[in-house]
Amino acid sequence: MPPPPPAPIAEVRVTDQFSGDRLTIGGIDTSSSWLWQGQGATRPTRLWLPLDLLVGQMGFQRQADVGEEFLDWYGFQRPLSGLQQRTIGDEVALDALPWLNAMGVQVNRAKSTLRVDLPKPHLKKLRQGKGSSANRLVLDLSGPALVQRQGDDLLLQVKVTPLQESQLRRLGLKTRRDRSGLKLLGQSSRLSTLTLKDPWRVVLDGITPAKSSTKQRQSQAFQIALLAPEMQDLIKKGLVLDQRVVQVGVKPIRLYRAGVQHNSSDLLLRPLAPSHAQPGLRYLNQLAQPANALVAVNGGFFNRVRQLPLGAVRLNNEWLSGPILNRGAIGWKRSGPLMFGRLQLIQEMTVVGRRRWPLGMLNSGYVQRGLSRYTRAWGPTYRALSGEEQALILSEGRVDAVYDQASLVRGVPLPLKGDLIVARGGAALPAQIGDEVTINMRSSNPLGELPQVMGGGPLLLQMGRVVLNGRQEGFSPGFLAVSAPRTVVAQDSERIWLLAVKGANGSDPTLIETSLALSQLGLRDALNLDGGGSTTMLIANTTVMTGRGITPRVQNGLGLISDQSKVLAN
Repeated sequence: MPPPPPAPIAEVRVTDQFSGDRLTIGGIDTSSSWLWQGQGATRPTRLWLPLDLLVGQMGFQRQADVGEEFLDWYGFQRPLSGLQQRTIGDEVALDALPWLNAMGVQVNRAKSTLRVDLPKPHLKKLRQGKGSSANRLVLDLSGPALVQRQGDDLLLQVKVTPLQESQLRRLGLKTRRDRSGLKLLGQSSRLSTLTLKDPWRVVLDGITPAKSSTKQRQSQAFQIALLAPEMQDLIKKGLVLDQRVVQVGVKPIRLYRAGVQHNSSDLLLRPLAPSHAQPGLRYLNQLAQPANALVAVNGGFFNRVRQLPLGAVRLNNEWLSGPILNRGAIGWKRSGPLMFGRLQLIQEMTVVGRRRWPLGMLNSGYVQRGLSRYTRAWGPTYRALSGEEQALILSEGRVDAVYDQASLVRGVPLPLKGDLIVARGGAALPAQIGDEVTINMRSSNPLGELPQVMGGGPLLLQMGRVVLNGRQEGFSPGFLAVSAPRTVVAQDSERIWLLAVKGANGSDPTLIETSLALSQLGLRDALNLDGGGSTTMLIANTTVMTGRGITPRVQNGLGLISDQSKVLAN
Protein backbone atom coordinates (compact mmCIF):
# COMPACT_ATOMS: atom_id res chain seq x y z
CA MET A 1 0.00 0.00 0.00
CA PRO A 2 1.51 3.38 -0.92
CA PRO A 3 1.71 5.29 2.39
CA PRO A 4 0.48 8.85 2.97
CA PRO A 5 3.10 11.56 3.54
CA PRO A 6 4.52 11.66 7.09
CA ALA A 7 2.60 13.80 9.55
CA PRO A 8 4.53 16.60 11.30
CA ILE A 9 5.79 15.81 14.78
CA ALA A 10 5.85 18.55 17.38
CA GLU A 11 7.92 19.07 20.53
CA VAL A 12 10.49 16.36 19.73
CA ARG A 13 13.92 17.18 18.38
CA VAL A 14 15.14 15.32 15.31
CA THR A 15 18.30 14.36 17.20
CA ASP A 16 16.15 12.46 19.75
CA GLN A 17 14.91 10.00 17.15
CA PHE A 18 15.92 6.36 16.76
CA SER A 19 14.66 3.64 14.45
CA GLY A 20 15.17 -0.04 13.74
CA ASP A 21 13.76 -3.05 11.95
CA ARG A 22 13.71 -5.76 14.65
CA LEU A 23 11.32 -6.26 17.54
CA THR A 24 11.02 -8.71 20.38
CA ILE A 25 7.41 -8.78 21.58
CA GLY A 26 6.93 -10.85 24.70
CA GLY A 27 10.09 -12.78 23.86
CA ILE A 28 9.02 -13.45 20.24
CA ASP A 29 11.34 -12.04 17.56
CA THR A 30 9.74 -10.40 14.55
CA SER A 31 10.81 -8.17 11.68
CA SER A 32 9.11 -4.78 11.59
CA SER A 33 10.10 -1.14 11.43
CA TRP A 34 9.70 1.10 14.50
CA LEU A 35 10.47 4.68 15.42
CA TRP A 36 11.44 5.84 18.93
CA GLN A 37 11.32 9.53 19.81
CA GLY A 38 12.82 10.86 23.01
CA GLN A 39 16.03 10.49 24.98
CA GLY A 40 17.18 7.42 26.86
CA ALA A 41 16.67 3.73 26.13
CA THR A 42 13.68 2.94 28.36
CA ARG A 43 11.29 5.92 28.35
CA PRO A 44 10.39 7.29 24.92
CA THR A 45 8.33 10.41 24.38
CA ARG A 46 6.59 8.71 21.48
CA LEU A 47 6.84 5.20 20.10
CA TRP A 48 5.57 4.73 16.55
CA LEU A 49 4.57 1.17 15.64
CA PRO A 50 2.81 -0.11 12.49
CA LEU A 51 -0.95 -0.43 12.86
CA ASP A 52 -0.89 -3.97 11.46
CA LEU A 53 1.71 -4.93 14.06
CA LEU A 54 -0.47 -3.63 16.90
CA VAL A 55 -3.43 -5.65 15.63
CA GLY A 56 -1.56 -8.80 14.61
CA GLN A 57 1.11 -9.08 17.30
CA MET A 58 -0.39 -7.46 20.38
CA GLY A 59 -4.14 -7.93 20.18
CA PHE A 60 -5.39 -4.42 19.41
CA GLN A 61 -8.86 -4.28 17.82
CA ARG A 62 -10.43 -1.92 15.34
CA GLN A 63 -14.05 -1.30 16.30
CA ALA A 64 -16.82 0.72 14.64
CA ASP A 65 -19.54 2.59 16.48
CA VAL A 66 -22.10 4.90 14.86
CA GLY A 67 -19.95 5.56 11.80
CA GLU A 68 -16.76 6.20 13.81
CA GLU A 69 -13.89 3.72 13.96
CA PHE A 70 -11.89 3.22 17.17
CA LEU A 71 -8.66 1.49 18.10
CA ASP A 72 -9.13 -0.42 21.35
CA TRP A 73 -6.93 -2.50 23.64
CA TYR A 74 -8.32 -3.69 26.94
CA GLY A 75 -10.75 -0.79 27.18
CA PHE A 76 -8.25 1.92 26.32
CA GLN A 77 -9.96 3.36 23.25
CA ARG A 78 -9.25 6.23 20.84
CA PRO A 79 -10.99 7.26 17.56
CA LEU A 80 -8.78 6.47 14.58
CA SER A 81 -9.77 9.70 12.85
CA GLY A 82 -8.21 11.68 15.71
CA LEU A 83 -4.90 9.80 15.81
CA GLN A 84 -1.82 11.20 14.16
CA GLN A 85 -0.31 8.88 11.57
CA ARG A 86 3.04 8.65 9.87
CA THR A 87 4.86 6.21 7.65
CA ILE A 88 7.66 3.90 8.71
CA GLY A 89 9.12 2.02 5.77
CA ASP A 90 6.05 0.89 3.85
CA GLU A 91 3.73 0.79 6.90
CA VAL A 92 1.19 3.19 8.38
CA ALA A 93 2.20 3.75 12.02
CA LEU A 94 0.61 5.23 15.13
CA ASP A 95 2.06 6.40 18.43
CA ALA A 96 1.35 3.31 20.58
CA LEU A 97 2.83 4.74 23.78
CA PRO A 98 -0.49 5.80 25.41
CA TRP A 99 -1.81 2.21 25.17
CA LEU A 100 1.46 0.63 26.29
CA ASN A 101 1.72 2.91 29.31
CA ALA A 102 -1.90 2.27 30.27
CA MET A 103 -1.31 -1.50 30.32
CA GLY A 104 2.07 -1.43 32.08
CA VAL A 105 4.03 -2.56 29.03
CA GLN A 106 7.79 -2.14 29.35
CA VAL A 107 9.83 -1.00 26.35
CA ASN A 108 13.54 -0.61 25.79
CA ARG A 109 15.76 -0.30 22.77
CA ALA A 110 19.24 -1.46 21.89
CA LYS A 111 20.67 -0.47 18.50
CA SER A 112 18.16 -1.62 15.84
CA THR A 113 16.12 -3.85 18.16
CA LEU A 114 13.10 -2.79 20.21
CA ARG A 115 11.95 -4.96 23.11
CA VAL A 116 8.32 -4.91 24.24
CA ASP A 117 7.40 -6.89 27.37
CA LEU A 118 4.19 -7.48 29.32
CA PRO A 119 4.14 -9.92 32.26
CA LYS A 120 2.19 -13.05 31.41
CA PRO A 121 -1.03 -13.23 33.42
CA HIS A 122 -2.56 -16.44 34.75
CA LEU A 123 -5.60 -17.95 33.07
CA LYS A 124 -8.08 -17.94 35.95
CA LYS A 125 -11.11 -19.53 34.29
CA LEU A 126 -12.53 -20.69 30.95
CA ARG A 127 -16.17 -19.97 30.09
CA GLN A 128 -17.91 -21.22 26.94
CA GLY A 129 -21.09 -19.61 25.65
CA LYS A 130 -24.33 -21.52 25.34
CA GLY A 131 -26.92 -21.85 22.61
CA SER A 132 -26.35 -19.38 19.79
CA SER A 133 -23.12 -18.18 21.47
CA ALA A 134 -21.63 -21.67 21.86
CA ASN A 135 -18.77 -20.70 19.53
CA ARG A 136 -17.64 -18.02 22.01
CA LEU A 137 -14.96 -18.70 24.60
CA VAL A 138 -14.15 -16.25 27.41
CA LEU A 139 -10.75 -16.42 29.11
CA ASP A 140 -10.72 -14.71 32.51
CA LEU A 141 -7.19 -13.45 33.23
CA SER A 142 -5.27 -12.00 36.15
CA GLY A 143 -4.06 -9.13 33.94
CA PRO A 144 -3.74 -7.99 30.31
CA ALA A 145 -2.06 -10.38 27.86
CA LEU A 146 -0.46 -10.14 24.44
CA VAL A 147 -2.44 -11.85 21.66
CA GLN A 148 -0.36 -12.71 18.60
CA ARG A 149 -1.17 -14.18 15.20
CA GLN A 150 1.67 -16.38 13.95
CA GLY A 151 0.96 -17.78 10.51
CA ASP A 152 -2.06 -20.06 10.95
CA ASP A 153 -1.75 -20.14 14.75
CA LEU A 154 -3.02 -17.86 17.52
CA LEU A 155 -0.64 -17.34 20.46
CA LEU A 156 -2.03 -16.23 23.81
CA GLN A 157 0.78 -15.09 26.10
CA VAL A 158 -0.82 -16.45 29.27
CA LYS A 159 0.10 -19.03 31.91
CA VAL A 160 -2.16 -22.09 31.81
CA THR A 161 -2.36 -25.31 33.78
CA PRO A 162 -2.43 -28.80 32.22
CA LEU A 163 -6.07 -29.08 33.29
CA GLN A 164 -6.99 -25.87 31.47
CA GLU A 165 -5.18 -27.07 28.37
CA SER A 166 -7.19 -30.31 28.54
CA GLN A 167 -10.38 -28.26 28.72
CA LEU A 168 -9.44 -26.46 25.52
CA ARG A 169 -8.72 -29.73 23.78
CA ARG A 170 -12.09 -31.09 24.80
CA LEU A 171 -13.59 -28.11 22.96
CA GLY A 172 -11.91 -29.38 19.80
CA LEU A 173 -8.98 -26.94 19.83
CA LYS A 174 -5.50 -28.24 19.14
CA THR A 175 -3.03 -26.62 21.52
CA ARG A 176 0.65 -26.38 22.27
CA ARG A 177 2.21 -24.94 25.43
CA ASP A 178 5.68 -23.47 25.64
CA ARG A 179 7.46 -20.68 27.50
CA SER A 180 5.79 -18.09 25.24
CA GLY A 181 2.32 -19.12 26.36
CA LEU A 182 -0.51 -21.09 24.81
CA LYS A 183 -0.73 -21.61 21.07
CA LEU A 184 -4.05 -22.49 19.40
CA LEU A 185 -3.06 -24.32 16.24
CA GLY A 186 -4.75 -23.42 12.96
CA GLN A 187 -6.94 -20.70 14.53
CA SER A 188 -5.26 -17.43 13.49
CA SER A 189 -7.74 -16.45 10.77
CA ARG A 190 -10.65 -18.53 12.13
CA LEU A 191 -10.97 -16.73 15.46
CA SER A 192 -11.80 -13.10 16.10
CA THR A 193 -10.55 -11.69 19.38
CA LEU A 194 -11.77 -9.05 21.81
CA THR A 195 -9.88 -7.73 24.84
CA LEU A 196 -11.76 -6.40 27.89
CA LYS A 197 -11.04 -5.21 31.42
CA ASP A 198 -12.85 -5.13 34.78
CA PRO A 199 -12.23 -8.05 34.90
CA TRP A 200 -9.40 -8.73 32.44
CA ARG A 201 -10.63 -10.97 29.65
CA VAL A 202 -9.81 -12.22 26.17
CA VAL A 203 -12.89 -13.25 24.21
CA LEU A 204 -12.49 -15.71 21.32
CA ASP A 205 -15.31 -15.88 18.79
CA GLY A 206 -15.70 -18.59 16.14
CA ILE A 207 -14.03 -21.52 17.89
CA THR A 208 -13.92 -24.54 15.59
CA PRO A 209 -11.69 -27.60 15.59
CA ALA A 210 -8.40 -27.26 13.77
CA LYS A 211 -8.43 -29.59 10.78
CA SER A 212 -4.76 -30.35 10.20
CA SER A 213 -3.38 -33.77 11.08
CA THR A 214 -0.40 -34.42 13.35
CA LYS A 215 1.73 -35.35 10.37
CA GLN A 216 0.85 -32.10 8.59
CA ARG A 217 1.55 -29.95 11.65
CA GLN A 218 5.06 -31.35 11.80
CA SER A 219 5.75 -30.34 8.19
CA GLN A 220 6.40 -26.95 6.72
CA ALA A 221 3.27 -25.09 5.60
CA PHE A 222 4.25 -25.22 1.93
CA GLN A 223 4.72 -28.98 2.05
CA ILE A 224 1.41 -29.38 3.88
CA ALA A 225 -0.36 -27.53 1.08
CA LEU A 226 1.25 -29.69 -1.60
CA LEU A 227 0.02 -32.84 0.14
CA ALA A 228 -3.62 -31.76 0.00
CA PRO A 229 -5.48 -34.24 -2.26
CA GLU A 230 -7.04 -31.52 -4.40
CA MET A 231 -3.61 -30.01 -5.04
CA GLN A 232 -2.06 -33.37 -5.89
CA ASP A 233 -4.77 -33.89 -8.52
CA LEU A 234 -4.14 -30.46 -10.05
CA ILE A 235 -0.37 -30.95 -10.01
CA LYS A 236 -0.89 -34.06 -12.14
CA LYS A 237 -2.85 -31.87 -14.56
CA GLY A 238 -0.08 -29.28 -14.91
CA LEU A 239 -0.26 -26.95 -11.90
CA VAL A 240 3.26 -26.00 -10.74
CA LEU A 241 3.87 -25.26 -7.05
CA ASP A 242 7.42 -24.72 -5.89
CA GLN A 243 9.77 -22.55 -3.89
CA ARG A 244 13.30 -21.62 -4.83
CA VAL A 245 16.09 -19.22 -3.98
CA VAL A 246 17.51 -16.85 -6.62
CA GLN A 247 20.74 -14.92 -6.08
CA VAL A 248 20.65 -11.23 -7.08
CA GLY A 249 24.10 -9.79 -6.45
CA VAL A 250 24.96 -10.79 -2.89
CA LYS A 251 21.32 -11.06 -1.84
CA PRO A 252 19.52 -14.44 -1.85
CA ILE A 253 15.81 -14.05 -2.60
CA ARG A 254 13.23 -16.75 -1.86
CA LEU A 255 10.26 -17.10 -4.20
CA TYR A 256 7.10 -19.08 -3.55
CA ARG A 257 5.15 -19.54 -6.75
CA ALA A 258 2.13 -21.16 -8.33
CA GLY A 259 1.85 -21.50 -12.09
CA VAL A 260 -1.07 -22.54 -14.29
CA GLN A 261 -1.03 -23.02 -18.05
CA HIS A 262 -2.60 -20.27 -20.16
CA ASN A 263 -5.16 -22.66 -21.61
CA SER A 264 -5.95 -24.47 -18.36
CA SER A 265 -9.50 -25.81 -18.15
CA ASP A 266 -9.14 -26.72 -14.47
CA LEU A 267 -8.09 -23.43 -12.84
CA LEU A 268 -9.07 -19.89 -13.81
CA LEU A 269 -7.50 -16.65 -12.58
CA ARG A 270 -10.02 -14.33 -10.91
CA PRO A 271 -9.99 -11.22 -8.71
CA LEU A 272 -11.01 -11.98 -5.14
CA ALA A 273 -13.03 -9.10 -3.80
CA PRO A 274 -16.16 -8.54 -1.74
CA SER A 275 -19.11 -8.00 -4.07
CA HIS A 276 -21.51 -6.44 -1.52
CA ALA A 277 -19.33 -3.54 -0.26
CA GLN A 278 -15.78 -2.43 -1.00
CA PRO A 279 -14.93 -0.66 2.30
CA GLY A 280 -13.44 -3.03 4.86
CA LEU A 281 -10.60 -5.55 5.13
CA ARG A 282 -10.66 -9.34 5.36
CA TYR A 283 -8.20 -12.18 5.84
CA LEU A 284 -7.21 -13.70 2.52
CA ASN A 285 -8.92 -17.00 3.28
CA GLN A 286 -12.17 -15.08 3.84
CA LEU A 287 -11.92 -13.90 0.25
CA ALA A 288 -10.59 -17.18 -1.15
CA GLN A 289 -12.96 -19.74 0.38
CA PRO A 290 -16.28 -18.36 -0.93
CA ALA A 291 -14.73 -18.19 -4.39
CA ASN A 292 -13.37 -21.76 -4.13
CA ALA A 293 -9.86 -20.42 -4.79
CA LEU A 294 -7.30 -23.19 -4.30
CA VAL A 295 -4.37 -20.80 -4.66
CA ALA A 296 -4.52 -17.12 -3.68
CA VAL A 297 -2.31 -14.11 -3.09
CA ASN A 298 -3.16 -10.64 -1.85
CA GLY A 299 -4.00 -8.13 -4.56
CA GLY A 300 -3.73 -4.38 -5.05
CA PHE A 301 -3.14 -1.42 -2.76
CA PHE A 302 -5.52 -0.07 -0.15
CA ASN A 303 -5.73 2.48 2.63
CA ARG A 304 -5.10 0.49 5.82
CA VAL A 305 -6.56 3.06 8.19
CA ARG A 306 -9.71 3.89 6.21
CA GLN A 307 -9.89 0.32 4.80
CA LEU A 308 -10.61 1.48 1.25
CA PRO A 309 -9.34 0.24 -2.16
CA LEU A 310 -6.66 2.25 -3.96
CA GLY A 311 -6.57 0.76 -7.44
CA ALA A 312 -8.25 -1.19 -10.19
CA VAL A 313 -10.47 -4.19 -9.51
CA ARG A 314 -12.84 -5.31 -12.27
CA LEU A 315 -14.79 -8.53 -11.83
CA ASN A 316 -16.93 -9.98 -14.61
CA ASN A 317 -17.14 -6.66 -16.48
CA GLU A 318 -18.03 -4.59 -13.39
CA TRP A 319 -15.69 -1.99 -11.91
CA LEU A 320 -15.60 -2.61 -8.17
CA SER A 321 -12.83 -0.03 -7.91
CA GLY A 322 -11.29 2.11 -10.62
CA PRO A 323 -7.59 2.62 -11.42
CA ILE A 324 -5.58 5.54 -10.05
CA LEU A 325 -2.47 7.50 -11.11
CA ASN A 326 -1.82 5.59 -14.37
CA ARG A 327 -0.56 2.64 -12.36
CA GLY A 328 0.25 -0.81 -13.67
CA ALA A 329 -2.52 -3.35 -14.15
CA ILE A 330 -3.37 -6.65 -15.78
CA GLY A 331 -6.47 -7.54 -17.77
CA TRP A 332 -7.66 -10.90 -19.04
CA LYS A 333 -10.54 -12.90 -20.43
CA ARG A 334 -11.76 -16.28 -19.20
CA SER A 335 -8.39 -17.88 -19.87
CA GLY A 336 -5.31 -17.30 -21.96
CA PRO A 337 -2.41 -14.84 -21.61
CA LEU A 338 -2.69 -11.72 -19.50
CA MET A 339 -2.39 -8.19 -20.90
CA PHE A 340 0.01 -5.97 -18.95
CA GLY A 341 0.15 -2.17 -19.06
CA ARG A 342 -0.54 1.11 -17.30
CA LEU A 343 -4.17 2.10 -16.96
CA GLN A 344 -6.44 5.11 -16.49
CA LEU A 345 -10.19 5.57 -16.84
CA ILE A 346 -11.28 8.69 -18.70
CA GLN A 347 -14.76 9.63 -17.50
CA GLU A 348 -16.85 12.62 -18.57
CA MET A 349 -20.17 13.91 -17.29
CA THR A 350 -22.18 16.02 -19.73
CA VAL A 351 -25.07 18.17 -18.53
CA VAL A 352 -27.50 18.91 -21.37
CA GLY A 353 -26.88 22.42 -22.65
CA ARG A 354 -23.71 22.86 -20.61
CA ARG A 355 -20.03 21.92 -20.84
CA ARG A 356 -18.43 18.57 -20.04
CA TRP A 357 -17.06 17.83 -16.60
CA PRO A 358 -14.21 15.33 -15.92
CA LEU A 359 -14.86 12.66 -13.29
CA GLY A 360 -11.58 11.81 -11.59
CA MET A 361 -12.15 8.48 -9.82
CA LEU A 362 -14.58 5.57 -9.88
CA ASN A 363 -15.45 3.69 -6.65
CA SER A 364 -12.13 4.66 -5.11
CA GLY A 365 -10.67 5.45 -1.71
CA TYR A 366 -8.19 7.78 -3.43
CA VAL A 367 -9.54 11.18 -2.37
CA GLN A 368 -8.73 14.24 -4.48
CA ARG A 369 -10.28 17.63 -5.12
CA GLY A 370 -12.88 17.59 -7.91
CA LEU A 371 -15.59 15.17 -8.95
CA SER A 372 -15.62 11.42 -8.28
CA ARG A 373 -18.19 8.77 -9.16
CA TYR A 374 -19.62 5.93 -7.06
CA THR A 375 -21.94 3.13 -8.13
CA ARG A 376 -23.75 0.37 -6.24
CA ALA A 377 -20.61 -1.78 -6.67
CA TRP A 378 -19.12 0.40 -3.88
CA GLY A 379 -21.79 -0.90 -1.53
CA PRO A 380 -25.34 -0.07 -0.42
CA THR A 381 -24.24 3.17 1.28
CA TYR A 382 -21.75 5.94 0.66
CA ARG A 383 -20.30 7.91 3.58
CA ALA A 384 -18.16 11.02 3.26
CA LEU A 385 -14.44 10.36 2.83
CA SER A 386 -13.28 13.95 3.33
CA GLY A 387 -14.26 17.03 5.28
CA GLU A 388 -15.75 19.04 2.44
CA GLU A 389 -18.19 17.18 0.21
CA GLN A 390 -21.51 17.55 -1.55
CA ALA A 391 -23.10 15.13 -3.98
CA LEU A 392 -25.90 14.42 -6.42
CA ILE A 393 -27.68 11.22 -7.42
CA LEU A 394 -28.19 10.29 -11.07
CA SER A 395 -30.99 7.89 -11.97
CA GLU A 396 -31.97 7.05 -15.54
CA GLY A 397 -29.95 9.98 -16.86
CA ARG A 398 -31.45 12.62 -14.60
CA VAL A 399 -30.46 14.29 -11.31
CA ASP A 400 -32.81 12.92 -8.65
CA ALA A 401 -31.40 14.33 -5.42
CA VAL A 402 -28.66 16.55 -3.95
CA TYR A 403 -26.90 15.92 -0.61
CA ASP A 404 -24.93 18.22 1.68
CA GLN A 405 -21.94 17.35 3.88
CA ALA A 406 -24.04 16.46 6.92
CA SER A 407 -26.11 13.95 4.92
CA LEU A 408 -22.99 12.38 3.44
CA VAL A 409 -21.38 11.99 6.87
CA ARG A 410 -24.47 10.10 8.05
CA GLY A 411 -24.47 8.03 4.85
CA VAL A 412 -26.66 8.07 1.75
CA PRO A 413 -28.00 5.03 -0.14
CA LEU A 414 -26.51 4.22 -3.53
CA PRO A 415 -29.09 3.35 -6.20
CA LEU A 416 -29.17 -0.13 -7.71
CA LYS A 417 -28.95 1.47 -11.15
CA GLY A 418 -27.47 4.93 -11.10
CA ASP A 419 -24.54 7.01 -9.92
CA LEU A 420 -23.50 9.22 -7.04
CA ILE A 421 -21.33 12.15 -8.12
CA VAL A 422 -19.30 13.54 -5.21
CA ALA A 423 -17.72 17.01 -5.31
CA ARG A 424 -14.75 17.50 -2.95
CA GLY A 425 -12.43 20.29 -1.89
CA GLY A 426 -14.76 23.15 -2.76
CA ALA A 427 -15.61 21.88 -6.27
CA ALA A 428 -19.10 22.90 -7.39
CA LEU A 429 -21.82 20.43 -8.28
CA PRO A 430 -22.22 20.57 -12.08
CA ALA A 431 -25.99 19.94 -12.19
CA GLN A 432 -29.26 20.54 -10.37
CA ILE A 433 -32.30 18.38 -9.63
CA GLY A 434 -34.10 17.60 -12.86
CA ASP A 435 -31.11 18.16 -15.18
CA GLU A 436 -30.47 15.53 -17.83
CA VAL A 437 -26.98 14.05 -17.61
CA THR A 438 -24.92 11.55 -19.58
CA ILE A 439 -21.70 9.82 -18.51
CA ASN A 440 -19.13 8.52 -20.97
CA MET A 441 -16.18 6.35 -19.99
CA ARG A 442 -13.26 4.83 -21.84
CA SER A 443 -9.98 3.16 -20.90
CA SER A 444 -6.54 4.50 -21.72
CA ASN A 445 -5.39 0.94 -22.44
CA PRO A 446 -7.33 -1.90 -24.12
CA LEU A 447 -6.72 -4.07 -21.04
CA GLY A 448 -9.29 -1.90 -19.22
CA GLU A 449 -12.03 -3.22 -21.53
CA LEU A 450 -11.38 -6.85 -20.58
CA PRO A 451 -13.82 -8.56 -18.16
CA GLN A 452 -11.23 -9.11 -15.39
CA VAL A 453 -8.76 -6.42 -14.26
CA MET A 454 -6.46 -6.14 -11.26
CA GLY A 455 -4.31 -3.10 -10.57
CA GLY A 456 -1.09 -2.74 -8.60
CA GLY A 457 2.18 -1.19 -9.60
CA PRO A 458 4.72 -0.53 -10.63
CA LEU A 459 5.13 -2.65 -13.72
CA LEU A 460 8.33 -4.67 -13.43
CA LEU A 461 8.73 -6.56 -16.71
CA GLN A 462 7.24 -6.32 -20.20
CA MET A 463 8.30 -8.53 -23.09
CA GLY A 464 11.25 -9.74 -21.04
CA ARG A 465 12.62 -6.25 -20.32
CA VAL A 466 12.77 -4.45 -16.98
CA VAL A 467 10.39 -1.47 -17.30
CA LEU A 468 10.38 -0.25 -13.70
CA ASN A 469 9.34 3.43 -13.71
CA GLY A 470 7.69 4.23 -10.42
CA ARG A 471 7.57 7.98 -10.96
CA GLN A 472 5.43 7.48 -14.08
CA GLU A 473 2.94 5.58 -11.88
CA GLY A 474 2.84 8.09 -9.04
CA PHE A 475 5.08 6.28 -6.55
CA SER A 476 7.45 8.22 -4.31
CA PRO A 477 11.24 7.70 -4.45
CA GLY A 478 11.10 6.36 -0.89
CA PHE A 479 8.58 3.70 -1.85
CA LEU A 480 10.74 2.61 -4.79
CA ALA A 481 13.87 2.29 -2.66
CA VAL A 482 12.42 0.35 0.27
CA SER A 483 13.31 -3.31 0.84
CA ALA A 484 10.18 -5.36 1.54
CA PRO A 485 8.44 -8.66 0.86
CA ARG A 486 6.66 -8.61 -2.50
CA THR A 487 3.58 -10.06 -4.16
CA VAL A 488 3.78 -10.41 -7.96
CA VAL A 489 1.60 -11.63 -10.82
CA ALA A 490 3.59 -12.63 -13.88
CA GLN A 491 3.62 -14.81 -16.98
CA ASP A 492 5.96 -16.54 -19.38
CA SER A 493 5.15 -18.13 -22.72
CA GLU A 494 3.41 -21.10 -21.06
CA ARG A 495 2.02 -20.10 -17.67
CA ILE A 496 0.49 -17.44 -15.48
CA TRP A 497 2.35 -17.18 -12.17
CA LEU A 498 1.36 -15.94 -8.72
CA LEU A 499 4.45 -15.26 -6.59
CA ALA A 500 5.28 -14.26 -3.02
CA VAL A 501 8.85 -13.03 -2.62
CA LYS A 502 11.04 -12.26 0.40
CA GLY A 503 14.68 -12.25 1.42
CA ALA A 504 16.11 -15.70 2.15
CA ASN A 505 18.43 -14.39 4.88
CA GLY A 506 16.35 -11.61 6.38
CA SER A 507 17.14 -8.79 3.91
CA ASP A 508 14.12 -8.33 1.67
CA PRO A 509 14.36 -7.27 -1.99
CA THR A 510 13.89 -3.82 -3.47
CA LEU A 511 11.69 -3.49 -6.55
CA ILE A 512 14.66 -3.57 -8.91
CA GLU A 513 16.06 -6.65 -7.16
CA THR A 514 12.65 -8.30 -7.48
CA SER A 515 12.61 -7.49 -11.19
CA LEU A 516 16.05 -9.02 -11.69
CA ALA A 517 15.08 -12.15 -9.76
CA LEU A 518 12.00 -12.60 -11.95
CA SER A 519 14.13 -12.15 -15.05
CA GLN A 520 16.34 -15.01 -13.91
CA LEU A 521 13.26 -17.24 -13.85
CA GLY A 522 12.61 -16.46 -17.50
CA LEU A 523 9.41 -14.51 -16.90
CA ARG A 524 8.23 -12.27 -19.70
CA ASP A 525 5.78 -9.88 -17.98
CA ALA A 526 5.39 -9.01 -14.31
CA LEU A 527 3.39 -6.60 -12.15
CA ASN A 528 4.11 -5.74 -8.54
CA LEU A 529 1.07 -5.95 -6.28
CA ASP A 530 0.75 -4.75 -2.68
CA GLY A 531 3.66 -6.00 -0.59
CA GLY A 532 5.27 -5.55 2.80
CA GLY A 533 2.99 -6.67 5.59
CA SER A 534 0.20 -7.40 3.10
CA THR A 535 2.14 -10.11 1.25
CA THR A 536 0.33 -13.43 1.68
CA MET A 537 0.13 -16.71 -0.22
CA LEU A 538 -2.57 -19.25 0.48
CA ILE A 539 -2.61 -22.80 -0.93
CA ALA A 540 -5.40 -25.25 -0.15
CA ASN A 541 -6.55 -22.90 2.64
CA THR A 542 -3.10 -23.06 4.25
CA THR A 543 -1.09 -19.86 4.66
CA VAL A 544 2.29 -20.76 3.21
CA MET A 545 3.91 -17.33 3.37
CA THR A 546 3.30 -13.93 4.99
CA GLY A 547 5.42 -10.85 4.56
CA ARG A 548 5.97 -10.00 8.22
CA GLY A 549 5.09 -13.27 9.94
CA ILE A 550 1.65 -11.82 10.79
CA THR A 551 -1.52 -12.95 9.03
CA PRO A 552 -2.75 -9.65 7.56
CA ARG A 553 -6.13 -8.41 6.48
CA VAL A 554 -6.33 -7.16 2.89
CA GLN A 555 -8.88 -5.48 0.66
CA ASN A 556 -8.70 -7.82 -2.34
CA GLY A 557 -6.71 -10.67 -3.84
CA LEU A 558 -6.00 -12.81 -6.87
CA GLY A 559 -6.97 -16.46 -6.93
CA LEU A 560 -6.82 -19.57 -9.05
CA ILE A 561 -10.34 -20.93 -8.78
CA SER A 562 -11.91 -24.19 -9.80
CA ASP A 563 -13.58 -23.91 -13.20
CA GLN A 564 -16.66 -25.54 -11.67
CA SER A 565 -17.03 -22.73 -9.10
CA LYS A 566 -19.95 -20.38 -9.75
CA VAL A 567 -19.47 -18.22 -6.67
CA LEU A 568 -16.72 -15.73 -7.46
CA ALA A 569 -16.73 -13.42 -4.45
CA ASN A 570 -18.20 -13.10 -1.02
